[in-house]
Amino acid sequence: MSFEAFLGELRADADERRITPPPGSVDCDVRITSVSGKAPPKDLPEHPPEAYRDVQEEIGLSRVVLIQADELGFDNSTLLASLEALAVAPDGYVEDCARAFCMVRPGIEAGELEDLAAAGVTGMRVTMLRHRESCPWDEIDRHVRRVHDLTGWNIELAMDGSDLHEVEQMVRAWPGNIILPDLGGFRFSRSLTQPGFRALRHIVDKGNVWVKLSAPYAIGKDGNPEDPEVTELARALVDWAPERMVWGSAWPHLSWPGEADSLPVNSGLMESLGAWVSDGEVRDRILLQNPEALYGFGAWPIAK
Repeated sequence: MSFEAFLGELRADADERRITPPPGSVDCDVRITSVSGKAPPKDLPEHPPEAYRDVQEEIGLSRVVLIQADELGFDNSTLLASLEALAVAPDGYVEDCARAFCMVRPGIEAGELEDLAAAGVTGMRVTMLRHRESCPWDEIDRHVRRVHDLTGWNIELAMDGSDLHEVEQMVRAWPGNIILPDLGGFRFSRSLTQPGFRALRHIVDKGNVWVKLSAPYAIGKDGNPEDPEVTELARALVDWAPERMVWGSAWPHLSWPGEADSLPVNSGLMESLGAWVSDGEVRDRILLQNPEALYGFGAWPIAK
């Protein structure tokens, strides 16, 4: 192959991966760690809402789903302040552009849940990742059901997808919408034949389980977001149920396994979606129509 032909292939590959999100697109995974004028808690780096505005501008996104950072535990004050700060679209004209998923302890008083709902929270994150579980496994079923009964919230469940087959029947029976981040969270194995992946396909077929295409480096071998196994897994998920996929930047990349000065390029993570999904209409669905349906956003008022 000539050098010119090689360059041509590189340009073609770059063009295929480059994505222009449709107006109103939603970033479904953002963790704000601080608010302006206040030091971040627990010695976390400063990542205020204003810094995320730069990410929205860089990638071309209009709406956001804020997720309580595991590192902040049950103190949702930063989350609520960020929800207020990002409620209006970057252009300043469109309102109701943010959603928030809090973390709450098992047995939380009903009044506290009412206060969070009144402040605009629309979902709960439950993290069951090893060594940072927000709820004991023997209490999670009651916890999820009780919170949903009192609030109607959606549930984001962060766990190692390789163990999903062990709790498949429980998750299948949960009410409301269930979201699995990090491409299902397959940190132990990314094999498409493992019991955990088969269980994921089963519960996605149930109709109320969604997968968030986010943080590929969290499951990639050695933190590689372009791990071929991750690419294969992502493509398999999209092929199986494109109507149940959403996308998130995972900014500010708190689960990044590398050095802090080598964080992933946000636009590069968006380009990963282009590598996983070649059909432009399907990408638009993942970036716009699916999150509108899942998170209750109104149809975007600006035509494409």
